[in-house]
Amino acid sequence: MPNNLLDVDDNILKNSLRLPGISKEDEELDNILKSLEHSNVPSVTFRPVPGICIKIKTDTGEKIFINLCHTNMGIPPPEDISDERFFALLNESNPSWVIPMSIGNERYEKSNDGTSCSTYDVAINSDFFKKIMNQKHFLTFVILTIISAIESKFDKNLDSNNYVILKNKKVTGTLQDHRVEKREVRKPVMPKPLIEELPSTKKPIVPEKPSSERNSSETVNESEYIILRKPKEGDPEKLIGYFKLTNQTLKDDVEAHVGSDRIVVAVSKFHYAVDVFVPFKIQQDQVTASLDENLKVLRLDMPVIL
Repeated sequence: MPNNLLDVDDNILKNSLRLPGISKEDEELDNILKSLEHSNVPSVTFRPVPGICIKIKTDTGEKIFINLCHTNMGIPPPEDISDERFFALLNESNPSWVIPMSIGNERYEKSNDGTSCSTYDVAINSDFFKKIMNQKHFLTFVILTIISAIESKFDKNLDSNNYVILKNKKVTGTLQDHRVEKREVRKPVMPKPLIEELPSTKKPIVPEKPSSERNSSETVNESEYIILRKPKEGDPEKLIGYFKLTNQTLKDDVEAHVGSDRIVVAVSKFHYAVDVFVPFKIQQDQVTASLDENLKVLRLDMPVIL
């Protein structure tokens, strides 16, 4: 049973990337850049702003640094999508959401223990950077996408389950200049959807505490959820439910009860509950559940009896 909802197929992550141009690290690329000066395609050169520094290791234990930086020049933001659309695209084999970014060349920087470590600068749009810093599920997706891109580009095998965002360090080494062509980001052609969202037949229920028992600092989750059926056409094989829980939720706090046509998810500790009926018969003994500890999203996989 998967523990990470974003542990998707590598092809999905790779298809989420569209690099808007090439990058420049140092003098060894000068000849290439000079040859582009007379190109018909306009370009822009910039030095990105420090953002966050990510430490990760390869499958052989080699330490790697990724500088996730940002700029207002040359790199557009991706399409602004809702949380509902975001969770839905995780099940798309060819997602239409594209993250423009520029990945610099590999260089070596010293870590605190004096070891030379491979280091990569990855630049994204500044407005998008602000968004992902405020919305953790987008940040996680971007980081995993970048990890996949670095693995592909530099033939590395990185341990994506154990990366660390350094708290007191925005960058390792000195950020290098990037040069990107001013092109429109190409969007992939979407195939026919395999998954369709089900309309709910009952609104989510959020029990209220008596006003005398409420804490003024306490907030009640709005019970965001989405239920999908797969495939869209013909008889469904299974239903997939995503339930956004409160940020303080732990695995032991969650109660999920799946009947033949009813799904109840509750976190009584935080006064959260969803009660929804579905127009299918669920194979109850085959239901599996997983909680993404980072996103605080519960996923239910529910095979359907035909």
